This record gives sequence, C-alpha cells and structure tokens, in this order.
Amino acid sequence: MKQFGLRLENLREKYGYTKKELSLKLGFTPNVYGSYEREERRPSLETLVKLAEIYNVSLDYLIRGMEHTKEAKEEIKVVYEVLALFEENNIKHPYILALDKWKTLSEDDLIELTNHFEWVVEKRKRLNE
Repeated sequence: MKQFGLRLENLREKYGYTKKELSLKLGFTPNVYGSYEREERRPSLETLVKLAEIYNVSLDYLIRGMEHTKEAKEEIKVVYEVLALFEENNIKHPYILALDKWKTLSEDDLIELTNHFEWVVEKRKRLNE
C-alpha cells in the first residue's frame, strides 16, 4: 500500500472533508482517520470499501494507486489469449514477445510488421476457403 496515506489525504482534500468528519462518517472516534493518512494504522477491508464509496474510486486505486479501466482489462485478456495460442502450437518462447527487440524498431518498422501480419492473415483466409 505504497503512498496509501498520501492518496487518502489527496482524496480527502479533493472532497473537502476534515479528518474528524471522515472519522465520524466512518463511525470511529475523531482521530482514527488521521492515523490512516499518517500510515500508523491500516483500515479493515470494510473500511476500505466505505472509503472507496465515499471517494467514488475503485479499491484498486485506493490501495495501489492504479485504476484499471474496462479497456485495459480487455487488452490484458487478449494478450493472455494470444499467449495461449502460442502455447497450443508448442511455441514456448515466441520471438515476437521479446520486448527488447520491439524497443529497437522505428515507427516505419512497426507499420511494416502490421502490414505483413495483415497479409499473412489474408493469405491464411484464402487457403482456408
């Protein structure tokens, strides 16, 4: 929960609450919320859920500072499906996944690869007809 206290402080200030107001809103004594911001205490799961609702953020954002959008989740799902295709075809270490190699390519190189991939897919479609 790196920088959790700072995230709480920023959210509290954004919504215009005092530490005392939030402590009472959560059903605690006046100083409890401040101990979360100072990272002296960690809130329970139930309290985290209440805080996420109060601030209208995901638990993931509240805890880790990262918001995962629906689009990002879909992209991750696609990556896993592509990896499964490699595995199904007994390709253990696909060269195409070598990130260090990708970083050396120019924009033109990436466009060329995209065009080549489209050509290979079209060729396969024709062969399957």
